[in-house]
Amino acid sequence: MATTSLKIYRQVNGYEQKEIAEVLGISPNTYSRLEKNPVNITGEQVKKLAEFYNVEIKDLLSEATPVITFKENAVTKNTNPVTGYIHSNTVHSNENEVKSLKEEIDYLRKQNTELIKALGEKK
Repeated sequence: MATTSLKIYRQVNGYEQKEIAEVLGISPNTYSRLEKNPVNITGEQVKKLAEFYNVEIKDLLSEATPVITFKENAVTKNTNPVTGYIHSNTVHSNENEVKSLKEEIDYLRKQNTELIKALGEKK
C-alpha cells in the first residue's frame, strides 16, 4: 500500500501513531486505520492535524507525495499550539526519514512501471 501523507508528516516530525491518536482524541488503532486509508477522516481531525503539523489542509489531504523542506537548524524546542506539549525535534530521527524516503522511492518506482506498462499497451 502506498504511504499516505498522514504517515509521512508523522514520521518526518518524529511522532509515534499513539501520540497523534492522542492529539485527535482517538485510539491508536483508529488512527492507524486512518493513516492507511484516510478516506474516513473527519473535517475536525484534518483541521487539528493541519494545525499540529503547521501545514495547509490541502497539502495534508493531497494524494501527491508531500514536499518536505527542512530548516537550517533542525533542532528546535517549541510548544505545539494544539496540544500544549513541549517537544524537542532532535534531528528528526534520521532512521524514520530514511525509511519514509525509501517507501516513497518504492512507490514512485511502482507508479513509473505501471505508467510505462500502460503506455506500451496503448500502442
